[in-house]
Amino acid sequence: MSPLPFAPPPKDSSLYQQLESTTLQTLTADQLDTIRAKTFSQGTEGNEDEYRRLLLLGLAADKLSTSGPIPQTGTIESVSVNSNTLFEIFRPPVGECYVLCGAEMEETAGTNTKAGILSLYDGSQTVRLIYEATGGETEFEPVPHQIFIDNSMWLVFDASSGFGAGETASIHCGFMRVR
Repeated sequence: MSPLPFAPPPKDSSLYQQLESTTLQTLTADQLDTIRAKTFSQGTEGNEDEYRRLLLLGLAADKLSTSGPIPQTGTIESVSVNSNTLFEIFRPPVGECYVLCGAEMEETAGTNTKAGILSLYDGSQTVRLIYEATGGETEFEPVPHQIFIDNSMWLVFDASSGFGAGETASIHCGFMRVR
């Protein structure tokens, strides 16, 4: 197989040097993120070939997606909540984006009905997504559409109007990484 047109030979590739003993099967999306961050910070001269190599390697290893969730990147985040505050459920690192797949609220202490709102939050404002009230374990209403979460707009749970003193619950949310 010949190298990319006009590209330096693979032996001179910073990308390939960093991943010399890594197989496609063991390569992770986090490793690609680290390499990408280093490559972007090096400037632009000669990096176009490294960008193409990074893209090709990510696609070949099934650790990069151009059309949907990245395989093997699902995560479930769980947060214990109580009364009168906003709880951060999930805020991805800078540069990563996830889609919300589902959520549930599980009563952990108390007997009164608990209520709360899953919302997107940008650090100053919230956008209400789903309201739920429970007296036990329940799923939130189905996620109405794809909800993307990143570092600038993340998922929170607002318990300010639905929990009494000593009442607690756990919020469980599933996510898949898309970038």
